[in-house]
Amino acid sequence: MQNSDNKKLQTSDRRRLAVKGRTNSTRQKLSFIIIGGALVIIAAILAVGYIVAFVMPPREVVVKVNDTNYSRGDLIKALRVRQEGAKFFGMDFEASKEIFEALQLFIEDEILTQVAAKWNITVTEDEINRQIESLFIIGDTEFEIEIFRRDFEERYKDYLNQIRLSEEEHREVTRRSIQRGKFREFIGEQVPSVTEHVHVHRIVMPISGEIDIMISKINDGLREATTPAERQLVWKDVTREFSWDDAEVKRLGGDIGWMPTSSRSTYADKIISLPVGEISEPIPDVENPKSILFFMISEKDTARQLSIADLEDQKSLALKTWINNERENHEIYARFDSEIYTWLLDQLQQTNEVTPTPASGIDGLNLGL
Repeated sequence: MQNSDNKKLQTSDRRRLAVKGRTNSTRQKLSFIIIGGALVIIAAILAVGYIVAFVMPPREVVVKVNDTNYSRGDLIKALRVRQEGAKFFGMDFEASKEIFEALQLFIEDEILTQVAAKWNITVTEDEINRQIESLFIIGDTEFEIEIFRRDFEERYKDYLNQIRLSEEEHREVTRRSIQRGKFREFIGEQVPSVTEHVHVHRIVMPISGEIDIMISKINDGLREATTPAERQLVWKDVTREFSWDDAEVKRLGGDIGWMPTSSRSTYADKIISLPVGEISEPIPDVENPKSILFFMISEKDTARQLSIADLEDQKSLALKTWINNERENHEIYARFDSEIYTWLLDQLQQTNEVTPTPASGIDGLNLGL
Protein backbone atom coordinates (compact mmCIF):
# COMPACT_ATOMS: atom_id res chain seq x y z
CA MET A 1 0.00 0.00 0.00
CA GLN A 2 2.82 2.34 0.91
CA ASN A 3 4.57 1.57 -2.40
CA SER A 4 1.38 2.39 -4.26
CA ASP A 5 1.08 5.72 -2.47
CA ASN A 6 4.73 6.52 -3.19
CA LYS A 7 4.23 5.78 -6.86
CA LYS A 8 1.21 8.08 -6.95
CA LEU A 9 3.22 10.88 -5.26
CA GLN A 10 6.13 10.43 -7.65
CA THR A 11 3.77 10.52 -10.63
CA SER A 12 2.11 13.68 -9.26
CA ASP A 13 5.50 15.36 -8.69
CA ARG A 14 6.59 14.56 -12.20
CA ARG A 15 3.41 16.05 -13.57
CA ARG A 16 3.88 19.23 -11.48
CA LEU A 17 7.49 19.52 -12.60
CA ALA A 18 6.44 19.01 -16.22
CA VAL A 19 3.74 21.69 -15.95
CA LYS A 20 6.17 23.99 -14.15
CA GLY A 21 8.81 23.38 -16.85
CA ARG A 22 6.35 24.16 -19.60
CA THR A 23 5.28 27.32 -17.73
CA ASN A 24 8.89 28.44 -17.27
CA SER A 25 9.61 27.72 -20.92
CA THR A 26 6.58 29.78 -21.96
CA ARG A 27 7.65 32.59 -19.67
CA GLN A 28 11.20 32.53 -21.05
CA LYS A 29 9.89 32.61 -24.61
CA LEU A 30 7.58 35.50 -23.70
CA SER A 31 10.47 37.33 -22.04
CA PHE A 32 12.64 36.82 -25.12
CA ILE A 33 9.81 38.08 -27.33
CA ILE A 34 9.31 41.16 -25.15
CA ILE A 35 13.04 41.90 -24.96
CA GLY A 36 13.43 41.29 -28.69
CA GLY A 37 10.45 43.53 -29.45
CA ALA A 38 11.84 46.25 -27.23
CA LEU A 39 15.22 46.03 -28.96
CA VAL A 40 13.51 46.24 -32.35
CA ILE A 41 11.54 49.30 -31.23
CA ILE A 42 14.69 50.96 -29.84
CA ALA A 43 16.57 50.18 -33.04
CA ALA A 44 13.69 51.58 -35.09
CA ILE A 45 13.62 54.75 -32.97
CA LEU A 46 17.37 55.16 -33.37
CA ALA A 47 17.12 54.52 -37.10
CA VAL A 48 14.28 57.02 -37.48
CA GLY A 49 16.21 59.55 -35.39
CA TYR A 50 19.31 59.05 -37.52
CA ILE A 51 17.30 59.44 -40.73
CA VAL A 52 15.51 62.55 -39.43
CA ALA A 53 18.73 64.12 -38.11
CA PHE A 54 21.28 63.14 -40.73
CA VAL A 55 19.65 61.71 -43.86
CA MET A 56 16.55 63.81 -44.47
CA PRO A 57 17.92 67.36 -43.90
CA PRO A 58 20.63 67.18 -46.61
CA ARG A 59 18.02 65.93 -49.08
CA GLU A 60 15.44 68.62 -48.33
CA VAL A 61 14.83 70.87 -51.32
CA VAL A 62 15.65 74.52 -50.54
CA VAL A 63 15.79 75.92 -54.08
CA LYS A 64 13.86 74.99 -57.21
CA VAL A 65 14.14 76.71 -60.58
CA ASN A 66 11.53 75.31 -62.95
CA ASP A 67 12.19 71.53 -62.82
CA THR A 68 15.67 71.69 -61.30
CA ASN A 69 15.99 71.11 -57.55
CA TYR A 70 18.78 71.95 -55.13
CA SER A 71 18.91 70.49 -51.63
CA ARG A 72 20.49 71.54 -48.36
CA GLY A 73 23.28 69.14 -49.24
CA ASP A 74 23.93 70.97 -52.50
CA LEU A 75 23.98 74.28 -50.66
CA ILE A 76 26.39 73.08 -47.97
CA LYS A 77 28.71 71.74 -50.69
CA ALA A 78 28.80 75.17 -52.31
CA LEU A 79 29.45 76.81 -48.96
CA ARG A 80 32.27 74.41 -48.15
CA VAL A 81 33.86 75.26 -51.50
CA ARG A 82 33.83 78.90 -50.41
CA GLN A 83 34.91 78.14 -46.85
CA GLU A 84 37.77 75.78 -47.67
CA GLY A 85 38.76 77.79 -50.72
CA ALA A 86 39.10 80.86 -48.50
CA LYS A 87 41.32 78.88 -46.12
CA PHE A 88 43.36 77.43 -48.95
CA PHE A 89 44.12 80.86 -50.41
CA GLY A 90 44.41 82.68 -47.05
CA MET A 91 41.20 84.71 -47.35
CA ASP A 92 38.49 85.61 -44.83
CA PHE A 93 35.21 83.67 -44.71
CA GLU A 94 32.13 85.35 -43.23
CA ALA A 95 29.62 82.51 -42.78
CA SER A 96 26.50 84.66 -42.32
CA LYS A 97 27.18 86.68 -45.47
CA GLU A 98 28.27 83.67 -47.51
CA ILE A 99 25.10 81.67 -46.73
CA PHE A 100 22.82 84.34 -48.18
CA GLU A 101 25.06 84.91 -51.20
CA ALA A 102 25.29 81.18 -51.93
CA LEU A 103 21.50 80.87 -51.83
CA GLN A 104 21.07 83.74 -54.26
CA LEU A 105 23.79 82.44 -56.57
CA PHE A 106 22.12 79.02 -56.76
CA ILE A 107 19.01 80.68 -58.18
CA GLU A 108 20.82 83.12 -60.44
CA ASP A 109 23.33 80.62 -61.87
CA GLU A 110 20.61 78.07 -62.58
CA ILE A 111 18.63 80.72 -64.47
CA LEU A 112 21.75 81.55 -66.48
CA THR A 113 22.36 77.86 -67.20
CA GLN A 114 18.80 77.37 -68.44
CA VAL A 115 18.91 80.36 -70.81
CA ALA A 116 22.57 80.11 -71.91
CA ALA A 117 21.77 78.24 -75.14
CA LYS A 118 19.23 80.91 -76.10
CA TRP A 119 21.99 83.55 -75.97
CA ASN A 120 24.64 81.30 -77.55
CA ILE A 121 26.78 81.37 -74.41
CA THR A 122 28.83 78.21 -73.94
CA VAL A 123 31.76 77.10 -71.81
CA THR A 124 34.31 74.67 -73.26
CA GLU A 125 36.35 72.04 -71.44
CA ASP A 126 39.52 73.92 -72.39
CA GLU A 127 38.19 77.07 -70.73
CA ILE A 128 37.46 75.10 -67.57
CA ASN A 129 40.96 73.58 -67.65
CA ARG A 130 42.59 76.99 -68.04
CA GLN A 131 40.50 78.48 -65.25
CA ILE A 132 41.43 75.70 -62.83
CA GLU A 133 45.11 75.81 -63.79
CA SER A 134 45.18 79.58 -63.27
CA LEU A 135 44.43 79.00 -59.57
CA PHE A 136 47.53 76.90 -59.05
CA ILE A 137 50.00 77.67 -61.83
CA ILE A 138 51.36 81.13 -61.01
CA GLY A 139 54.66 82.95 -61.16
CA ASP A 140 56.51 85.91 -62.63
CA THR A 141 58.99 83.88 -64.65
CA GLU A 142 58.85 80.81 -66.88
CA PHE A 143 60.95 78.94 -64.30
CA GLU A 144 58.45 79.67 -61.49
CA ILE A 145 55.50 78.78 -63.69
CA GLU A 146 57.14 75.48 -64.65
CA ILE A 147 57.66 74.58 -60.97
CA PHE A 148 54.00 75.20 -60.20
CA ARG A 149 52.98 73.24 -63.30
CA ARG A 150 54.88 70.18 -62.07
CA ASP A 151 53.07 70.30 -58.73
CA PHE A 152 49.67 71.08 -60.23
CA GLU A 153 48.09 67.62 -59.96
CA GLU A 154 49.12 67.20 -56.34
CA ARG A 155 48.04 70.69 -55.32
CA TYR A 156 44.73 70.29 -57.14
CA LYS A 157 44.01 66.96 -55.41
CA ASP A 158 44.82 68.54 -52.04
CA TYR A 159 42.45 71.38 -52.83
CA LEU A 160 39.64 68.98 -53.82
CA ASN A 161 40.14 67.06 -50.58
CA GLN A 162 39.88 70.28 -48.60
CA ILE A 163 36.69 71.46 -50.29
CA ARG A 164 35.22 67.93 -50.20
CA LEU A 165 34.25 67.84 -53.86
CA SER A 166 34.95 65.39 -56.62
CA GLU A 167 36.77 66.68 -59.65
CA GLU A 168 33.54 66.46 -61.65
CA GLU A 169 31.66 68.54 -59.08
CA HIS A 170 34.42 71.15 -58.97
CA ARG A 171 34.49 71.41 -62.76
CA GLU A 172 30.76 72.12 -62.70
CA VAL A 173 31.31 74.88 -60.13
CA THR A 174 34.05 76.31 -62.36
CA ARG A 175 31.84 76.07 -65.45
CA ARG A 176 29.12 78.10 -63.78
CA SER A 177 31.63 80.71 -62.66
CA ILE A 178 32.94 81.11 -66.22
CA GLN A 179 29.40 81.17 -67.58
CA ARG A 180 28.45 83.96 -65.19
CA GLY A 181 31.49 85.96 -66.29
CA LYS A 182 30.52 85.56 -69.94
CA PHE A 183 26.97 86.73 -69.25
CA ARG A 184 28.40 89.67 -67.30
CA GLU A 185 30.53 90.75 -70.26
CA PHE A 186 27.66 90.16 -72.71
CA ILE A 187 25.19 92.26 -70.70
CA GLY A 188 27.96 94.73 -69.81
CA GLU A 189 28.46 95.65 -73.46
CA GLN A 190 25.31 97.73 -73.14
CA VAL A 191 26.67 99.75 -70.21
CA PRO A 192 27.62 103.29 -71.32
CA SER A 193 31.22 104.20 -70.51
CA VAL A 194 30.34 107.90 -70.14
CA THR A 195 27.72 108.88 -67.54
CA GLU A 196 26.76 111.65 -65.12
CA HIS A 197 28.99 111.90 -62.04
CA VAL A 198 29.06 113.85 -58.79
CA HIS A 199 32.22 114.93 -56.91
CA VAL A 200 31.81 113.65 -53.35
CA HIS A 201 33.41 114.80 -50.08
CA ARG A 202 33.08 113.24 -46.62
CA ILE A 203 33.53 114.05 -42.94
CA VAL A 204 33.51 111.36 -40.22
CA MET A 205 32.51 112.50 -36.74
CA PRO A 206 32.27 110.66 -33.42
CA ILE A 207 28.75 110.76 -32.03
CA SER A 208 30.07 112.61 -28.98
CA GLY A 209 32.02 115.12 -31.13
CA GLU A 210 31.43 118.84 -31.64
CA ILE A 211 28.92 118.21 -34.40
CA ASP A 212 26.96 121.46 -34.05
CA ILE A 213 30.14 123.55 -34.24
CA MET A 214 31.35 121.59 -37.28
CA ILE A 215 28.03 122.02 -39.12
CA SER A 216 27.95 125.73 -38.29
CA LYS A 217 31.45 126.26 -39.72
CA ILE A 218 30.63 124.25 -42.86
CA ASN A 219 27.39 126.15 -43.50
CA ASP A 220 29.04 129.54 -42.91
CA GLY A 221 31.79 128.72 -45.37
CA LEU A 222 29.57 127.14 -48.04
CA ARG A 223 27.19 130.09 -47.92
CA GLU A 224 29.92 132.28 -49.41
CA ALA A 225 31.37 129.61 -51.76
CA THR A 226 30.15 129.83 -55.36
CA THR A 227 32.60 127.59 -57.26
CA PRO A 228 33.64 123.93 -56.87
CA ALA A 229 37.15 125.00 -55.84
CA GLU A 230 35.79 127.30 -53.11
CA ARG A 231 33.45 124.59 -51.78
CA GLN A 232 36.30 122.09 -51.71
CA LEU A 233 38.53 124.53 -49.83
CA VAL A 234 35.86 125.15 -47.17
CA TRP A 235 35.31 121.43 -46.74
CA LYS A 236 39.04 120.73 -46.60
CA ASP A 237 39.62 123.23 -43.79
CA VAL A 238 36.77 121.85 -41.66
CA THR A 239 37.75 118.25 -42.40
CA ARG A 240 41.27 118.76 -41.15
CA GLU A 241 39.95 120.34 -37.96
CA PHE A 242 37.08 118.00 -37.09
CA SER A 243 37.05 114.80 -39.17
CA TRP A 244 38.02 111.43 -37.69
CA ASP A 245 38.37 109.87 -41.13
CA ASP A 246 41.37 107.73 -42.06
CA ALA A 247 44.63 109.59 -42.57
CA GLU A 248 44.67 109.51 -46.37
CA VAL A 249 41.11 110.81 -46.82
CA LYS A 250 41.74 113.47 -44.19
CA ARG A 251 44.95 114.49 -45.97
CA LEU A 252 42.89 114.93 -49.15
CA GLY A 253 40.47 117.15 -47.27
CA GLY A 254 37.67 114.60 -47.24
CA ASP A 255 37.73 114.23 -51.04
CA ILE A 256 36.60 110.67 -51.90
CA GLY A 257 36.40 111.29 -55.62
CA TRP A 258 33.85 111.13 -58.42
CA MET A 259 30.82 108.85 -58.11
CA PRO A 260 28.55 107.86 -61.02
CA THR A 261 24.93 108.75 -60.33
CA SER A 262 24.02 105.14 -61.19
CA SER A 263 26.19 103.83 -58.33
CA ARG A 264 24.63 101.42 -55.85
CA SER A 265 27.27 101.77 -53.17
CA THR A 266 26.23 101.88 -49.50
CA TYR A 267 25.40 105.59 -49.22
CA ALA A 268 24.81 106.39 -52.89
CA ASP A 269 21.06 107.03 -52.62
CA LYS A 270 21.62 109.58 -49.84
CA ILE A 271 24.49 111.29 -51.67
CA ILE A 272 23.14 111.51 -55.22
CA SER A 273 20.02 113.39 -54.12
CA LEU A 274 22.02 116.18 -52.39
CA PRO A 275 21.93 119.67 -53.89
CA VAL A 276 25.39 120.90 -54.90
CA GLY A 277 27.18 122.72 -52.07
CA GLU A 278 24.97 121.51 -49.21
CA ILE A 279 25.98 119.32 -46.29
CA SER A 280 23.94 116.14 -45.83
CA GLU A 281 21.96 115.17 -42.76
CA PRO A 282 23.95 112.99 -40.34
CA ILE A 283 24.12 109.43 -41.70
CA PRO A 284 24.85 106.41 -39.45
CA ASP A 285 28.18 104.75 -40.19
CA VAL A 286 27.40 101.10 -41.02
CA GLU A 287 30.99 100.11 -40.21
CA ASN A 288 31.23 101.94 -36.89
CA PRO A 289 28.12 102.61 -34.78
CA LYS A 290 30.07 105.17 -32.74
CA SER A 291 30.53 107.40 -35.80
CA ILE A 292 28.28 109.37 -38.09
CA LEU A 293 28.97 110.62 -41.61
CA PHE A 294 28.40 113.85 -43.49
CA PHE A 295 28.67 114.25 -47.26
CA MET A 296 28.75 117.09 -49.77
CA ILE A 297 28.70 117.31 -53.56
CA SER A 298 31.03 120.06 -54.73
CA GLU A 299 30.21 119.75 -58.46
CA LYS A 300 28.52 117.65 -61.13
CA ASP A 301 29.65 116.41 -64.53
CA THR A 302 26.95 115.24 -66.95
CA ALA A 303 29.38 113.32 -69.20
CA ARG A 304 32.35 111.83 -67.41
CA GLN A 305 34.27 108.68 -68.32
CA LEU A 306 33.72 105.81 -65.90
CA SER A 307 36.81 104.60 -64.09
CA ILE A 308 37.77 100.96 -64.67
CA ALA A 309 36.52 100.03 -61.19
CA ASP A 310 33.22 101.87 -61.68
CA LEU A 311 32.76 100.31 -65.12
CA GLU A 312 33.19 96.83 -63.62
CA ASP A 313 30.69 97.70 -60.88
CA GLN A 314 28.23 98.90 -63.50
CA LYS A 315 28.61 95.64 -65.45
CA SER A 316 27.85 93.68 -62.28
CA LEU A 317 24.83 95.89 -61.61
CA ALA A 318 23.61 95.46 -65.20
CA LEU A 319 23.86 91.67 -64.89
CA LYS A 320 21.97 91.74 -61.58
CA THR A 321 19.22 93.86 -63.12
CA TRP A 322 19.04 91.57 -66.17
CA ILE A 323 18.72 88.45 -63.98
CA ASN A 324 16.01 90.09 -61.84
CA ASN A 325 14.00 90.80 -64.99
CA GLU A 326 14.62 87.28 -66.32
CA ARG A 327 13.34 85.73 -63.07
CA GLU A 328 9.81 86.64 -64.09
CA ASN A 329 10.04 84.03 -66.87
CA HIS A 330 10.79 81.18 -64.45
CA GLU A 331 9.03 79.32 -61.66
CA ILE A 332 11.22 79.77 -58.60
CA TYR A 333 10.81 78.26 -55.14
CA ALA A 334 13.13 78.98 -52.23
CA ARG A 335 12.74 77.90 -48.60
CA PHE A 336 14.98 79.48 -45.98
CA ASP A 337 14.36 79.93 -42.27
CA SER A 338 16.22 79.97 -38.95
CA GLU A 339 16.24 76.16 -38.70
CA ILE A 340 17.94 75.77 -42.09
CA TYR A 341 20.28 78.66 -41.32
CA THR A 342 21.34 77.07 -38.02
CA TRP A 343 21.81 73.68 -39.69
CA LEU A 344 24.09 75.24 -42.31
CA LEU A 345 26.14 76.97 -39.62
CA ASP A 346 26.48 73.69 -37.71
CA GLN A 347 27.67 71.91 -40.83
CA LEU A 348 30.21 74.65 -41.54
CA GLN A 349 31.40 74.47 -37.95
CA GLN A 350 32.56 70.91 -38.56
CA THR A 351 35.22 72.27 -40.90
CA ASN A 352 35.89 75.53 -39.14
CA GLU A 353 37.62 76.19 -35.80
CA VAL A 354 35.62 79.35 -35.05
CA THR A 355 31.88 79.11 -34.52
CA PRO A 356 30.05 81.74 -36.62
CA THR A 357 27.50 83.86 -34.76
CA PRO A 358 23.98 83.26 -36.11
CA ALA A 359 22.26 86.38 -37.40
CA SER A 360 19.05 87.36 -35.62
CA GLY A 361 15.66 87.61 -37.22
CA ILE A 362 16.05 84.98 -39.95
CA ASP A 363 12.44 83.80 -39.81
CA GLY A 364 10.34 85.77 -42.23
CA LEU A 365 13.37 87.59 -43.62
CA ASN A 366 12.68 88.99 -47.07
CA LEU A 367 15.50 87.70 -49.26
CA GLY A 368 13.82 88.71 -52.49
CA LEU A 369 13.68 85.03 -53.55
